[in-house]
Amino acid sequence: MRPLRIAVIGAGHLGRIHTRLLKPLDDIELVGVVDPIPEARERIVAEYGVPVFEHQEELPTDIDGAIVATTTEYHHAVGTALLRQGVHLFIEKPISSTVEQADELVGLAKGNGLVLQVGHVERFNPAWRAVAARVRRPRYIEAVRMSGYTFRSTDIGVVLDLMIHDLDLVLSTVRSDVVEIDAIGSTVFGPHEDMAHAHLRFANGCIANLNTSRTSFYSQRTMQIVTDRVYGSVDFGDFSAKIVRPSKQVLRGEIDVQTMSVEERERVKHNLFTDMLPVSDLAVERRNAIQDEQADFLNCIRTGRRPRVCGEQGRYCLSVAEKILDRIREAEDLASRFPQRLRVASRAKTTVPALERRPTNVNQRERRAG
Repeated sequence: MRPLRIAVIGAGHLGRIHTRLLKPLDDIELVGVVDPIPEARERIVAEYGVPVFEHQEELPTDIDGAIVATTTEYHHAVGTALLRQGVHLFIEKPISSTVEQADELVGLAKGNGLVLQVGHVERFNPAWRAVAARVRRPRYIEAVRMSGYTFRSTDIGVVLDLMIHDLDLVLSTVRSDVVEIDAIGSTVFGPHEDMAHAHLRFANGCIANLNTSRTSFYSQRTMQIVTDRVYGSVDFGDFSAKIVRPSKQVLRGEIDVQTMSVEERERVKHNLFTDMLPVSDLAVERRNAIQDEQADFLNCIRTGRRPRVCGEQGRYCLSVAEKILDRIREAEDLASRFPQRLRVASRAKTTVPALERRPTNVNQRERRAG
């Protein structure tokens, strides 16, 4: 097989990671890295010694694929230009800024018979893969993703920056239509939201709560998944995963704590997670998730198969994220009107003392009449 000719568009944080991982591959020819910022190009040359270009139009015309690691606002313009040239595409998440843009990208890829993969990297996290293989038909999901402020992805808010990781995992696991969304968010530095909470209800009854912040004083990337038969826990940061498998007695509903003796209750308390709710640490292979998603992309180019995270999935995830942002804006609008309501209520309160005196006057008349 001849080496695949691959380009990287964007030399920021993720672009440099993609470049570093592609450079040593024997079956890949890294034809160049594109970035409009001179300092970024100079760093790529110094660190990896690969060709650099200021604009993607300067790239060779015979490339096979490209990894788009620009800021989100440029995904659509860069992606459509490459797809029209017949180039297979890997786009970092989110797929684009709007669903309309995503529709165009998906349509171009499908019409030209090209691979379109979206970089939802947590799908390749080995801890997630260990748990995902064991949880079916979840009933409840709780996700927490907190980080400090990195000054990356400031062109988008925390929903499209961080929450979208967990949103993609939830949608790929539940596999049911979202029928209800509640959400709230707040801005710390602006102009976009830096903290957000979303509550999702699905047609099959599953509920998911997503909590995200990029201005947190601690870091956390965890998810808990509850099904009718097992409970899964993932820590994406330290690559650990656990499964709780309730005993047959618990699943059959045979444990009645109300009728237990004091001795039985003590025994349950001390052996809860060994007998009743036994916890198992899952074997998690230490792997580089970005390297694995790159391998998936390159394999899809060679074989023509569908990527694990295709353009349609990236588009659907973005569509739900947009609805979450709509709910956040609606909550902000309501909050902005709330002070006005307080002022109206305050003015109305001036009539309350007169109303309060009426029962007193009635009581006085009653006493006089007595």
